[in-house]
Amino acid sequence: MELVNFAFSATTTPTHSLTNSLCSESPELFKGLGKLKGIKVTLHQDPSVQPVAQPHRRIPFHLRKRVEEEIQRLEQLDIIEKVDGPTPWISPIVVVPKPKKPGEIRLCVDMRAPNKAIKRTRHIMPTLDDILMRLNQAKWFTKLDLNQGYHQLELDQESRNITTFSTHIGLRRYKRLNFGVTSAAEIFQNHISEVLSDINNCLNTSDDILVYGKTQQEHDDSLKKVFERLKEKNLTLNKQKCEFNKNSIEFYGFIFGGDGVSPDPKKIKAVHEMPAPTNQKEVRSFLGMTNYVSRFIKDYADLTKPLRDLTRKNTPWSWSEEHQKSFNTLKDMITCDKVMTYFDPNLLTEITVDASPFGLGCILSQRDNNNVHIVAYASRALTDVESRYSQTEREALAVVWACEHFNLYLLGQHFTVISDHKPLEGIFNSTTSRTSARIERWNLRLQPYDFTLRYQPGANNPADFLSRHPHEKNNVTSSHMAKIADDYVNFMAGHSVPKAMTLEEIASASESDPTLQAVIKSVQTDHWHTPPEITVDAATYQVFKTVREELSVHKDGTILLRGTQIVIPRSLQQHVINIAHEGHQGIVKTKQLLREKVWFPHIDRRVENTVKSCLACLSTIPEHHSEPQRMTPLPTKLWSEVSIDFCGPFPSSDYLLVVIDDYSRFPEVEILSSTSARATIPKLDSIFARHGVPHTVKSDNGPPFSSYEFKQFASQLGCKHRRITPLWPQANGGVERFMRMLKKTVQSAHIEGKPWKQELYHFLRNYRATPHISTGVSPAEALFKRNIRVKLPQIDSLMKPPTTDNDIRQHDTNKKEAAKRYADDRRHARNSDIQVGDTVLARQPYKNKLSSFYDHDPYQVTSKKGPMVTASRNGKNMTRNTSFFKRVPDTLKSSNPTNSTEEEEEDEDNEASNETADNQNPTTTNEPIATERPQRHRKRPGYLKDYVTNSTGY
Repeated sequence: MELVNFAFSATTTPTHSLTNSLCSESPELFKGLGKLKGIKVTLHQDPSVQPVAQPHRRIPFHLRKRVEEEIQRLEQLDIIEKVDGPTPWISPIVVVPKPKKPGEIRLCVDMRAPNKAIKRTRHIMPTLDDILMRLNQAKWFTKLDLNQGYHQLELDQESRNITTFSTHIGLRRYKRLNFGVTSAAEIFQNHISEVLSDINNCLNTSDDILVYGKTQQEHDDSLKKVFERLKEKNLTLNKQKCEFNKNSIEFYGFIFGGDGVSPDPKKIKAVHEMPAPTNQKEVRSFLGMTNYVSRFIKDYADLTKPLRDLTRKNTPWSWSEEHQKSFNTLKDMITCDKVMTYFDPNLLTEITVDASPFGLGCILSQRDNNNVHIVAYASRALTDVESRYSQTEREALAVVWACEHFNLYLLGQHFTVISDHKPLEGIFNSTTSRTSARIERWNLRLQPYDFTLRYQPGANNPADFLSRHPHEKNNVTSSHMAKIADDYVNFMAGHSVPKAMTLEEIASASESDPTLQAVIKSVQTDHWHTPPEITVDAATYQVFKTVREELSVHKDGTILLRGTQIVIPRSLQQHVINIAHEGHQGIVKTKQLLREKVWFPHIDRRVENTVKSCLACLSTIPEHHSEPQRMTPLPTKLWSEVSIDFCGPFPSSDYLLVVIDDYSRFPEVEILSSTSARATIPKLDSIFARHGVPHTVKSDNGPPFSSYEFKQFASQLGCKHRRITPLWPQANGGVERFMRMLKKTVQSAHIEGKPWKQELYHFLRNYRATPHISTGVSPAEALFKRNIRVKLPQIDSLMKPPTTDNDIRQHDTNKKEAAKRYADDRRHARNSDIQVGDTVLARQPYKNKLSSFYDHDPYQVTSKKGPMVTASRNGKNMTRNTSFFKRVPDTLKSSNPTNSTEEEEEDEDNEASNETADNQNPTTTNEPIATERPQRHRKRPGYLKDYVTNSTGY
């Protein structure tokens, strides 16, 4: 809506000889986009308002090409520029169709958040008295429309960042004054007024320039000067909107013409033409409107008595001549000079709005010393389409229509909108509100206005009667407004349809969905009560009810939208998810794709269930989780439980056989040239000869420990051999941690050029004499009950007495508990939910770039002991830690798994260790070693095999 609304029809070509010649002599005035010379606009910002970087609003894929073309066009016109470097302000954009150009779009920047930081520039606005004085007795008028008015003013560098907006191809910002800035009207008004200040018979109202004169010559002289000034200042005009040499004009609520100045009858037409009430409720509504200005109506109580009598309880309805007379008198009184006044820009302005199922009503008023004066009344009927809007949308439409209807009075100043609909406060006063597509479009249209919406409850809303008795002749304008909003809804619906699915398909499925039909009816009637029909899902209906302010109905009432997203009926929901999951994007990406276009209740849950039930996704997505640590209790006796493993090979092709007492942590190390059982058994025999045969020997599943010879050796000695969970070295953590120190010793000897075997013995001597962090005493003292002598000097008489068994146990328990808490917290450990009978996928070694993390052929869990799980497939067993398995949802469980060509292991003899041995340092306790995640070593295909065979631990 333009600031000046002329009563006559627009003229697209000049009809006066002078204007013809001026246009032909100045073709540059009607070409391209101008830029005011010598002026750069500054947007003053409030430093107390924190900058806001709003999240980017996703643009539908089908529109992105058109958005890129529009951005390129604006860059070529020098309106926007690319942003390089950091910027504190970022606003989202909304794509809007151009109503008169099908297929073309407009980019609207949501400037509501930045507008809170932009200070209003206070410029003197012309009062009605000023305008009356200047236009009085004028007979000839010309209106010139500046092409894209605000865009002809350049912003200075400091003011551009606050206009930054995000697109899918990067950040852009305005180089020119943009339409979403609330202070733009005053800034533009002031600069154009300065340009024309020394030209007589000329004034501007925003981007409209009025040239007038008492005579034709006076008008023509001023028009010629205006043309010269516009060329001088490099400003351009929109020829299609210019109107030349007219003899009357409507402005500021008055008609200016050759016959003088007269009030605009449209200001009170809404009141004079409204019909009499037809029931008690309408009488109360009318009395509410008259009571709004009752202080200015003499004998108000006497005048309203007949009408008030009709509103009494149990009074039968009967409209008589006395009531009609009182009604007519009150209509005259509320439009008299005592009640109404002309508009003063310096007073507080209010608009009271209301919407009924039939029409919209609004009252423009101003406060002067707490006295309310009416400036104008207005009402209009709703179109058939608008009457099907939800009540919230109708109330929001009343705000938009009222602001644009009284645009002339409101643009460039702060005002208050009063409504009796509470949800509008959150919609219009918040920059983060989520609204329906229609209201989102209306919000963008309201950006140039600086207003605050205030909720005011009560049945005496003065605009209520106007909305229930609208002015029918305003339907032409309202139909155009409704078409703009509905075009936007239809535009968003048309571009939100998932690929391979049509709007007709969605509409047909929606009509067959009783719950969705009940919701559509509730949106249109604004009556949200659970329908009694058995076919309606009450729980789903309640979900829709909680977001009812965001819902709108597409054309013909067939498709429901939430904001800009199509609501998918139940029968198509899984199909939509399957479309979005094509290509096997993850949960987050699939949700993001869907949210760009569609919505339905519990959409997130449905997406998660679908992706988690996809066998291909389950096989290719790694799942890292750890169970809480199970710390090994201290053995009851010395050398009753020992842990053994190999370290190597080293460059000399030697291996180290490591045996550690789990009680004292005393290590024995033997050098071997082979890890075979035949080479290992004699070395173990030698160690056991020195310290005795242990009750339990714990090892991994390497070849010497899985051999028949070793089994026979353990049986002959009478000790129990316990193998840990395959590929889970944490279960033998104490010896694994010790081997890391051995490796360091050998590497250090190599760097220094020393014999590594001799350096190994130096290390063992010091290690055995050093207090262990877990027990608090040295391994030698714990095992031999005495301290061994090292190179350091000592006084034997001052040595502390041997530590008791209770002290060792208490110290060991405390350290293990602290280590367990640290490890569990850092790794976010949780108990596995895998149970016997579950179907699982097993992690598989890396083979090539097409290898998935998990074998897609599932297993069946046959037993579980602590964190050790045994799963079976085709009669063969696999035993691993729970972290090697991923549970398959029930929907994908296969009762007849296919044959597998992969090599499988039989570990029926394995006994769960159910614990992780302590380490030397609590900061590294239970740290998983490399083989826990073999997929990280993809360039070493033999890595996993080498580790299993040699148990090097590094």
